Amino acid sequence: MTHVFQLVAFTAALGLSLAVFTPHESAGCNNTHIATFGGRCVIHMGGLFAFPGSPSIGMQQEVAQTALDHVNSLDGILDGYHLSMRWNWTGITLASGPALTDRSLYPYTVRAYPSDRSRSLGVAAFIREMGWRRIAFIFEENAAFQTHTKDLRQILEADEVEIVASEGVKNIDLFQVHLQNLKRQDVRIIYTGFSNIPAMLKLFCQAYIAGLTGAKYVLIPPFWANFEWWLLGTPSEIEPCTEEEIISAVDLSLHFNVKHRSQGLPELDFSGVKPLPEHYDYYNRIFPFSNNVVPVTHDGIMSVALALNSSIADLQRLQPPRRLEDFSYTDTEMARVILNHAENMEFSGLSGRVRIEDGQRIAQRVYIDQAQGTSLKNVMQYKIQEAVLIDSETTRIKWPGGRIPVDGVTRRSLVLEVSSTARAILFSLASLGAVLALAFLFLNVRYKHRRAIKMSSPSLGNLTVVGCLLLYASVFATGWDKKDLSDTAIIVKCHLERMLISLGLSFAFGSIFMRTYRIHAIFSRAVKKFQRIDLPDWKLICGVLTAVFVDCVIFAAWITLDTATVTKRDLEPQLDTTEPEKEIYDVPIIRYCSSEHAQYFTIALYGLKGVLLTFGLFLAWETRNIAVTRLNDSKYIAASVYMVALTIALVVPTMTVLGDDVNMTFLVPGVAIVIVNTAVLCLNFIPKVYLLVSVEEKNICLSMMNSTGYGESSASKEKDNINELEELREKLKQKEDELFLLTKDTPSSTFHGTHVN
Repeated sequence: MTHVFQLVAFTAALGLSLAVFTPHESAGCNNTHIATFGGRCVIHMGGLFAFPGSPSIGMQQEVAQTALDHVNSLDGILDGYHLSMRWNWTGITLASGPALTDRSLYPYTVRAYPSDRSRSLGVAAFIREMGWRRIAFIFEENAAFQTHTKDLRQILEADEVEIVASEGVKNIDLFQVHLQNLKRQDVRIIYTGFSNIPAMLKLFCQAYIAGLTGAKYVLIPPFWANFEWWLLGTPSEIEPCTEEEIISAVDLSLHFNVKHRSQGLPELDFSGVKPLPEHYDYYNRIFPFSNNVVPVTHDGIMSVALALNSSIADLQRLQPPRRLEDFSYTDTEMARVILNHAENMEFSGLSGRVRIEDGQRIAQRVYIDQAQGTSLKNVMQYKIQEAVLIDSETTRIKWPGGRIPVDGVTRRSLVLEVSSTARAILFSLASLGAVLALAFLFLNVRYKHRRAIKMSSPSLGNLTVVGCLLLYASVFATGWDKKDLSDTAIIVKCHLERMLISLGLSFAFGSIFMRTYRIHAIFSRAVKKFQRIDLPDWKLICGVLTAVFVDCVIFAAWITLDTATVTKRDLEPQLDTTEPEKEIYDVPIIRYCSSEHAQYFTIALYGLKGVLLTFGLFLAWETRNIAVTRLNDSKYIAASVYMVALTIALVVPTMTVLGDDVNMTFLVPGVAIVIVNTAVLCLNFIPKVYLLVSVEEKNICLSMMNSTGYGESSASKEKDNINELEELREKLKQKEDELFLLTKDTPSSTFHGTHVN
């Protein structure tokens, strides 16, 4: 089995990977075939450079070779050895990708450059700090960026950030297609991933043309873009955009990287070994570093040297003892010793404090830079270990208008409910009506044996009050705030509203109509046809309860057979004008109950109430001319039915027009119920109360003899009949007097005549 030890020092995107090491298999310095340098045993390492001709990172080879020269000139690091590099091996290792953390795939790989995950944690922390919850990816379709975006996606989704879109680009000439997809989804925060400057310039140019740059948008270039890359494009690379348009497009974009920042050269200490003075001459000449390639390349070489150097003593303790030049690809013991030293080390290098734990370099900070005009300014830092963001001491982050851009249009659901004012007004009116109904109920029960109340069937009057109370209660049920109610509670509330209204109508109008029906029966059969009737209160109450029972049957069938659900209807979104820059739109939502067969059950209830009201109108017409005015409620019944019909005629069209206005749909039917309900109560009880308080009990007399018949009486005619009766009585008295005189003389004459004969 082959064991290859690699210490990866840099990323493929920026160009350098160090594959360390191997000298020739089964070789030793005492072997005449092993090369020496100045009497030192030569150990070879391989260097992979992806972009040797790049103007920005092409100096890697120079830096790497200089670092090797420094190592070979320092006492205390690989004494007796000469470290050499072989250039331009074929292939490349992805040095910063998250896949390298998988030891099952790369058991002998140690990373001397911070992984992409360090930057991803910084990106996630910044997004969280800005309050963004939506982001999109657009990246080059290759393994490196696919793996990186997958890792970042997992981190963001753990923070409950929505990945709105993820556009993998195979052909950069189709940027417009991908960008339009992002625009259609109202993406504002866009994370990009492309491996070279020309591709990034083309992306930002096309984004500028598509209108995806500017005050509303935040673009995040890839991790390698830690310098003013947008100023390096040629006219052909940025066309059809101008240089000014590219600067405008990149302006205020955010860059996340782990590039070391220092006001001067850091204090260098290679595990106790200090650089030589002539080494500082080189460091001072290249400082400040043009990009992160210089310090990371240098420290990568130093990591290799220190790992090998610290392994020498432990190799001597093996049985048999080994030296570095004894390394073999099949020697697992040597590989394990070198790996142990490579994956745990710490020193101060050009890139800052280098600390490798468990084979991974631990980044200390993620630097957040912002493109401001033609400069890249550090605006924030993320301390990885402490998991905190800190502002830069020199430059503040800039946002258009001084406000953090939003991550898109925010649609905030707003469940519409009846306003507290409307609810308070109608609840107050319904409460007053309920108090009035209870007052009438008290009088009806308290004085049920008084003639003024008794002749109006107090038991039926009680049912009328019960019905009116149920109707008042329906106002409270309708206005009940359902914003925090569950769907089940809302369904219960819907059924309760319908039941209170339906049962209230059956109780109130059913009792009124039953009382009138008895009067109708008395005058149509008992008085007119001299037939005996048997209609006690309990029979009439059963008639009322029959209507109530039919209501209950309909509701039981409705609830059992037709499953109700809560349906939401979204209305036109409305911009929150208190903070328009945040683009928060309130989406009014109306929640209501619906079921598949609701219309059939509604028609059944309306039909039942229509029959009930029609029956009431019939009774009102039939009893319109009853002579006993204290029993004639026809005009009150007609007025009640007329008000109900008029109310329905006005309310139903109004509800259709104002269906989206929850206040009006509560107020209009609620006010109608209160007014009609109160009117029915007053029409049915005030005349009785007036009679109760204005006429003494002994003067209340109800006699059928005062009637001239069913359907023929009037107050004036009754008075004429009484006068005529008095005249007839006077004439009768006169005739009786005359008859008395006649009968007085008749016996004497008769006797005399008889005697003569």
